[in-house]
Amino acid sequence: MSALPDSSFRPDIEGLRAVAVLLVVGAHCGIPWCAGGFIGVDVFFVLSGYLITGLLVAEYCATGRINLAKFYARRARRLVPASAVVLVATTAFAATCFAPQELAATARAAGSAALYLSNVFFDRTASDYFAPAVEGNPLLHTWSLGVEEQFYLLWPVLVLGAYRGLHRAQRSSWTLAAVASASLGWCLYATRAAPTFAFYELPPRAWEFAAGGLLALLPAAPSVRSTRFALAGACAGLLAIVGAGVLLRGGAGFPGWRALIPVSGTLALLHAGSVAPRRGIAPLLSVAPLQFLGARSYSWYLWHWPFVVFAAALVPGLGVGGKLIAALGALLAASLTFRLLERPIRLNPYLGARAALSLTLAAGVTLLALAATWGLLQLAAQRALDARLSTISAATSDVADLSNKTCVSQGLATEVKLCEFGPATAGRAVVLFGDSHAIQWFNPMRTAVVSEGWRLITVLKAGCPASDFNSHPASSAVDACDEWRTRAIERITTLRPTAVVMASYTGATIRGFRDEERISIEALQAGTHRTLMRLAAAGVPVVVLRDTPLPPFDVAACVARRELHELGAAATCDFDAAVARNDAAFAAERAAADGLAGVYFLDLTDLICPDQSCAATRNGLLVFRDDNHLTGAFAQTLAPALRPRLFELLRTPR
Repeated sequence: MSALPDSSFRPDIEGLRAVAVLLVVGAHCGIPWCAGGFIGVDVFFVLSGYLITGLLVAEYCATGRINLAKFYARRARRLVPASAVVLVATTAFAATCFAPQELAATARAAGSAALYLSNVFFDRTASDYFAPAVEGNPLLHTWSLGVEEQFYLLWPVLVLGAYRGLHRAQRSSWTLAAVASASLGWCLYATRAAPTFAFYELPPRAWEFAAGGLLALLPAAPSVRSTRFALAGACAGLLAIVGAGVLLRGGAGFPGWRALIPVSGTLALLHAGSVAPRRGIAPLLSVAPLQFLGARSYSWYLWHWPFVVFAAALVPGLGVGGKLIAALGALLAASLTFRLLERPIRLNPYLGARAALSLTLAAGVTLLALAATWGLLQLAAQRALDARLSTISAATSDVADLSNKTCVSQGLATEVKLCEFGPATAGRAVVLFGDSHAIQWFNPMRTAVVSEGWRLITVLKAGCPASDFNSHPASSAVDACDEWRTRAIERITTLRPTAVVMASYTGATIRGFRDEERISIEALQAGTHRTLMRLAAAGVPVVVLRDTPLPPFDVAACVARRELHELGAAATCDFDAAVARNDAAFAAERAAADGLAGVYFLDLTDLICPDQSCAATRNGLLVFRDDNHLTGAFAQTLAPALRPRLFELLRTPR
């Protein structure tokens, strides 16, 4: 008996699809105990490899060939109708409520998704530190569809080539094993060296498909002993999948070796379902609710993220409950899509007998989706010219009045770049040291320091805090950041400045940076202490600038949407100051200075949020350009208040 899946329906696989999509939806809705639910995508990848390989090999064994045209036509009928409807609906809704910058990002993602290249698009976008955050893009989830479609395009050719000639089963197994080994090795390396590439691209993900394909090729011996072993493995497999979804706290270090957990669990469940389809976990996966969700898993996956993103856009600061309601609305849309579009087209006998027609219609639908994205880009460009919105659009890129190229270290660079401002003959100098949350203070800091007749020296690296902790654990950026920080402190101590003002993003203690995991308050305190201790040991006075309040949403986008719909003042874009202040992080920084001389703290929170709520706009200026950075223009208005507070500290007798 072979483990190759036959043409019969597998209820356990349908139930496994339901488990996978529930994990993904739970994670995307922000359920705290489901933070690792993104591993549901890995379950889908293994299922695809298992099913597609089995079908291709079964066709070759039955007919001596693989009809590629029919294969691609079946995939087109399965994938294109629902995805095209979601793309068009998403772009249409985005056109009604999104600001120009969001609209342009959505349009570019839609164009990439129509061509099944959105994984490449989001890989490139997520790699750009100063690009708009990808989490607010309603088509972010389509990256996995891009990976799947690229797999579907290449896999039949690989299987066909491996299955020709003598000893075809053995040769195909070795071929898939070689692909899996090479891809897994690439994945392990890239997870640290190029984490966004490892997460989004096919080469580091192909091993998951290949693992499923290998299982489809391996023989299964239905002996009593092997069946008992398989059933025990199935229990462990389900525990591994659910456990990974619960215990993984973020995307840091993923896929890497961590992806082996859900992949192995899925393989164990598939194997048990093939040798004992009515025993063990299989009956549990076959219950009616899971069968219902499994059948609609593709459509629900397509709809759920746009629903959640648009709900959060319409209701700033939307909580978990609101997102779950949006996800349930998406399930209703998925059910209608499944019943009226997905299933009828996939099972249509007329189209099933005409591969060329199916492919032609799929190409036409793709062109329609591309036309919709082109129209959205034009609308975004036109909307950007609106006088009400152009100022807000400009504010989103208002970082600071200094050159990122010459004054800010980027990416994996470890070179320390120094830039000086003010009179070259000044005997006193202040060093501004830190990440983008130090960069945002450049404008007022330069004004305050230079107006005193001192020099300002910048030592800055985007994404690398001055304190010795990292918001990007398990990433190659950690090593680069650590090396840069070490070199930076050495340069600073060599300069012997009058003082160092250090600023770091501490929001990773209450939310991850992009898709990265949170850091603990203890890690923040320990890392800050290490940096302060090194500077204090060199006799350099340090002023720790408290991190800015952390908005719960993209403030600029919120204000732009309010203006777009002429809703008046951006009152609903204000947010609670008590939550945004992150008092625990500041307390940890203060505790890090215990026992160290020459360390001072500067808290300007009252200038940013003087009341119980933080205003989105002040005196006609946008306060925040995104969900964590001040605009350069607003920061500059704080210079008159910053100057006396800073120099009162610097003139304190030591």
